[in-house]
Amino acid sequence: MAGLIQSNLPVFDGKNYDDWCVKMDAILGFQEVDEVVKKGFKEPSKGDSEEVKKTYKENKKLDCKARMLLHQCVSAAIFQKVSKAVTAKEIWDILQEGYGNSGKVKKVRLQSLQRQYELLGMGEQETIEEYVGRIQIVVNAMRACDKIVKDKKIVEKILRTLTPQYDHIVVAIEESKDLETMRVEELQNSLEAHEQRLIERKNAEKSAIQSMNQALQARNDQSFKSRGAGRGKGQTRGGRTGGRGTKPSKQIGEDDASEQNEGNGRGGRQFRGRGRKDKRSV
Repeated sequence: MAGLIQSNLPVFDGKNYDDWCVKMDAILGFQEVDEVVKKGFKEPSKGDSEEVKKTYKENKKLDCKARMLLHQCVSAAIFQKVSKAVTAKEIWDILQEGYGNSGKVKKVRLQSLQRQYELLGMGEQETIEEYVGRIQIVVNAMRACDKIVKDKKIVEKILRTLTPQYDHIVVAIEESKDLETMRVEELQNSLEAHEQRLIERKNAEKSAIQSMNQALQARNDQSFKSRGAGRGKGQTRGGRTGGRGTKPSKQIGEDDASEQNEGNGRGGRQFRGRGRKDKRSV
């Protein structure tokens, strides 16, 4: 029992009081001190019998045990609020008035939960399980405040606040199902089955698009390689043709020199002929 108290007891730190109470009810009942905590006990008067006094002593021991449990199940900050209480019932009453669902606290909390419930809506990236779970948490808190919330209202709330991708399944459910008797679990199962089909369809479309893109990329790569090979072949042929049609620079120089010598030779003979003719005439 000592190990259980030190390591596994729930500790209330000011949040999730309802959950803490559920756990504490089980622990207090297991330790047989729940009646002392919830109902308390009275001190005997001077005229009471020995049996009454004996019962008081037993209840006092149980009360000490219950106070020990409660002290270990609250944080240091909460302990400061209950440390002055002399009985387990006083501790429990302080916690109920400060954090529980009694009186004004219950009314204020219920109003807050109702506003939260009205504003609930499914997120674009949220799954059916996540969204229904969020709704159930708020509904359970409202029920803990004595608010009656029927499954019919929850079913209508879910169908009304789903994302647009579920519109056609919502219409099908409304036309084929009896919403008056439909349970939340049944609706969740139907929506999750449709959600799974949507996921499979999206995955198939994504795979088809990837395959198409890969095929187009391979075709473009092949076309690019073909054009590159054609250009390289054309340049090679052009180079060979140019080599055949043009002369080397050395050959061009020799041809020019030959033509120049030939022209000079012809010019010299003409000049000599004219010179002889003039001399004879003189």
